Amino acid sequence: MKEIFFKVSLISDLVINSNLATEGNMTSLDYLPGSNFLGITAGKLYKNLSNNENYTIFHSGKVRFGNAYISIDDLLCYPIPSMYFTDKLNKDLINNPIYLEHLIDKDSPPTDGNGNRLQLKQVRRGYLLSDYTFINDVEKSFAIKSAMNRLNRTSKDGAMFGFESLKKGLEFIFSVQFDDEFFVSIVTNALEGTHRIGKSRNAEFGQVVITKLQNQPTAIDSFDTHGYVLVYAQSNLCFTDNFGMPTFQPSAVQLGLEHGEVDYFKSQIRTQSYSPWNFKRNTSNTQRNCISAGSIFFVKNAVKSVDTKTVGIYQTEGLGKVIYNPVFLKGNKDASLLINLRKSSIKEVPVQKFVPNTPLTKFLVSKLEEKNAEKDISSAVQKLVYSDTGEIKSLIKISSSQWGGIRAYATKTDNYQQLMTELFDERIGYLTHGIADEKYWGKNRGRNRNALKNIFIKHELLGNQFIAKFAAEMSKESRKHKTN
Repeated sequence: MKEIFFKVSLISDLVINSNLATEGNMTSLDYLPGSNFLGITAGKLYKNLSNNENYTIFHSGKVRFGNAYISIDDLLCYPIPSMYFTDKLNKDLINNPIYLEHLIDKDSPPTDGNGNRLQLKQVRRGYLLSDYTFINDVEKSFAIKSAMNRLNRTSKDGAMFGFESLKKGLEFIFSVQFDDEFFVSIVTNALEGTHRIGKSRNAEFGQVVITKLQNQPTAIDSFDTHGYVLVYAQSNLCFTDNFGMPTFQPSAVQLGLEHGEVDYFKSQIRTQSYSPWNFKRNTSNTQRNCISAGSIFFVKNAVKSVDTKTVGIYQTEGLGKVIYNPVFLKGNKDASLLINLRKSSIKEVPVQKFVPNTPLTKFLVSKLEEKNAEKDISSAVQKLVYSDTGEIKSLIKISSSQWGGIRAYATKTDNYQQLMTELFDERIGYLTHGIADEKYWGKNRGRNRNALKNIFIKHELLGNQFIAKFAAEMSKESRKHKTN
């Protein structure tokens, strides 16, 4: 078997809905199902390959597209094991003990320093990296949208909805397993590059870049046990019984072991049901009843011959990956986890800046920059006028006509330096001679003029537009002050 690893970099927010509902609270998965990568490959290759080649790659299970999990520094990631339990009142996985359910003696459970029995609570979310770094949550964004009324070209009444999405800049890693190495280069060439996946990919969501990892990531180690084997579900597992019906109780043989018996009292299994969406047929597929990733089977009287295997059905889409006795399930005599978890901080990777190369994109970029600059100016004006710093306290008493004159100069002059000259020059400045100087700006050794000049100097980078907006806002405040 050949396994090739790929990195997925999000260059825009990505929507992977956790269910098919179109109403209510729509949440996003925190991983990318392998069906997305199967779909990318099928979209590029299906029409160009023979029926036998298509069957081998997409239907036989000899090529398996794995799920993509969050990654830092190209480390492999694993869903948090459902065997992990913590004290209900001290549930910090980094600083407090983690107890393994299969090792806990029911007659002598863990206690605190005073001998009181701990109330244990299952850990149900998070991921572990291969260096035992714990990731509590994957960073997400939320956006509110509205459907369009095509006749009026306005927002449609009563059609607001929200998208929860994985945040751009995150990195994920997945692998593709090949039983026949002949297809390695074909599938790799189809996967590498820029693609769009997930929901609303024709709008602003779903753009990703897939690249092949040059170095093989180091997988988690396994350890030996006596008399039992722990089967960890790295991805969702799906099984059928002897009658072809879905089952949540697979046998040891179905779990990839030659013999043994599953002890469900010492196992920790979580289940889910979902119907995947088939984009080609524009409808949902048959409902799948799955054992959730992170579940643990305790198999008595079994011996592992390999560290990992793929079991069950729907293996082509990333289901069925298991690990036998992963080291993050090894415990001490007091039933606590042997290894110490580390704290992590997911860092966003720098996203390549878009470079416009057509007249339309250049125009749109210039309008966006203009809009952002105007937003920055408005924020600066609001902060200056309505903050409690006292920076403009003495200037509120200046008449609105004076602020109107300053605004007129700001709109007529060509640049900031010329505006400074027109207002503050000792010989020709609007604020340095005449009635304006005598009544408003020259009193108390020019205190008001100096205060205004300091504001000019501090906000020089925002240009004349800032002064014009500032003067207009101060004119309003002056009239309010006069009325009061």
